Amino acid sequence: MLQAGETFRLNFAGSHSRGTIFRNGNTYITQSLCDAFDKVAKTIPEFYFGRFDVRFPDFHTLQQGKHFKIVEINGAGGEATSIWDSATSLGDAYKTLIRQWSLLYRIGALNRARGFRPVSMATLFKNYRLEKQLSQIYPLTE
Repeated sequence: MLQAGETFRLNFAGSHSRGTIFRNGNTYITQSLCDAFDKVAKTIPEFYFGRFDVRFPDFHTLQQGKHFKIVEINGAGGEATSIWDSATSLGDAYKTLIRQWSLLYRIGALNRARGFRPVSMATLFKNYRLEKQLSQIYPLTE
C-alpha cells in the first residue's frame, strides 16, 4: 500500500500492452513546436512522415519547442497516438488513419516518380523475420 504522496513507477516506457493511457494532445500544438520538429526532421535524409515520441518537463516549454528529448522516432508505421485516447470515437480514429494512409500513399507515389522502388516481397519478409528474431533479445519494458 502506497502512503499519501509516495510515488511508484508503473512502467518506464509507454506501451499499450503495459497499460499506458494515451491522451489526445493536439490542442497543445503550436507553430513553435512544429518548427522545432521540422528542424529535427530535416536532418534525417528522406524523412517525410513520422511521429516523435518525446519527454518534456512541462507543456509550456514544449509548446515553445524547447527542452524536450526525443525518445523514439516512428516512421510510416507510427500512427497518431491520439487515436488511442479513450475519448476518440472509432469513426474519428479511422478517419485519422485514412488521412495518414492517404498521405503516405501520396508520398510513396512522389518517391516512385523520383525513381525510388519498393523492396521486393522476399526482402520484406526476410526483414520481418530478422526483426522478430532481434525482438527476442530486446530488454523487457519491466
